[in-house]
Amino acid sequence: MMIAAIGRRLAGAGALALLLSTWPVAATAEPGPAEAVGEATLAVDPALPLSAVVAAALGRDPGKAVIDARDAEAGVLTARAGSLLAGDVAIGLRWQDSGPLGRSGIREAEGGLELPIWRLGQRDAAARLAAGSQAQRDAEAPSRALRVAGEVREAVWAVALARVRVDQAEAALAAAQALEAAVRRRIEVGEQAAADALPAADWRLDREARRQDAEIVLVHAELSYRLLTGLDRLPAAIVEATAAARGDGVNPLLAPLAAQLARARAETDFARRSRGGNPRLTLGARNELGGPDNGNVASIGIGLSIPLGVSAASRAPEAAAAIAAAQAESDLALAERRYQYLHHEAEHELGAAAEARERLRQRAALADRELANAAKAFAAGEIGLAERLLTETRARGVLGDAAAAELEHGRAIARLNQIQGVMP
Repeated sequence: MMIAAIGRRLAGAGALALLLSTWPVAATAEPGPAEAVGEATLAVDPALPLSAVVAAALGRDPGKAVIDARDAEAGVLTARAGSLLAGDVAIGLRWQDSGPLGRSGIREAEGGLELPIWRLGQRDAAARLAAGSQAQRDAEAPSRALRVAGEVREAVWAVALARVRVDQAEAALAAAQALEAAVRRRIEVGEQAAADALPAADWRLDREARRQDAEIVLVHAELSYRLLTGLDRLPAAIVEATAAARGDGVNPLLAPLAAQLARARAETDFARRSRGGNPRLTLGARNELGGPDNGNVASIGIGLSIPLGVSAASRAPEAAAAIAAAQAESDLALAERRYQYLHHEAEHELGAAAEARERLRQRAALADRELANAAKAFAAGEIGLAERLLTETRARGVLGDAAAAELEHGRAIARLNQIQGVMP
């Protein structure tokens, strides 16, 4: 029991380190009941490229609605900047009759149009705001694609790692079953103490529990992949080559925030030039009937209303836009700082993964030899069951870590490509 507990603590620490190292976190499903074991059914399709999986996930991404809304906004703002008028035309009608109040019999009818006109420089500011909105939309599309690609990368590597853990757990279980059977045979012929049947059975039960845990993790990883992509197939080739940073110098992870800052500044400028509202040009006609000579007087008129924009109320929209611009500048600065940290972390992770892979390759070779030697020594009666179980626990842990290290190196490459803005 003590040996099994030691093995569980060692493997548990490795699994915790693996979970804590994951960045960015892919979309994951909440753990379900243990009955889900055995439902891992994703098939590997050699003809399915990783890029096609990303395209499938993009088609299911709810973020597409935001891109469509940006498109609509950019179209509306562009149309506004191209309009001859600064806003909606208003129709004014007025009727006045002196009949109820006196005997003059004067009746007046008046109608006209109110036309909002642009302030000086306001139309150019509106055009810059429209361009900023379009730039923000253009920046969000590749950023969304890269975000989804990162989720797909994490999902496929999570499945691959989970499958390796299941394979290693099954190999360990098979070894435990063979060892238990050997112990029972030796007990039957009197070559082994009957008490040794208990630790052998306990170790086999522990390996069964570990396999079940590994299968549950695999089921959850595959469910996450299905929910993200809508596919029931996995790409066969997920290993990427280490890519250099994008040659255009624009990282899609930061481009939307830079575009948001430019747009916020344009909106602040537009609010400043729109302070107090737009001047309104009034064109109207008036018709007067009655009066002392019972005549009919018709006239036309023109008027201009210019808001001064000097009150605190007229400056409120500009102040709100300035706050949004300051927040956008802060968000961009923080994102650039975080990007530098994550880029360094990804490079460091790749270097550490490469070193760990080479080191574990050597340890795995030694573990294979150690397992073979322990099996021979136990069969010959040179070592006892306790030493054999300790050897199995240690060596199987090394073999599992070595198998995972191969995949973790590939995942580190994918994460570095992701932070550098390179699509799979």
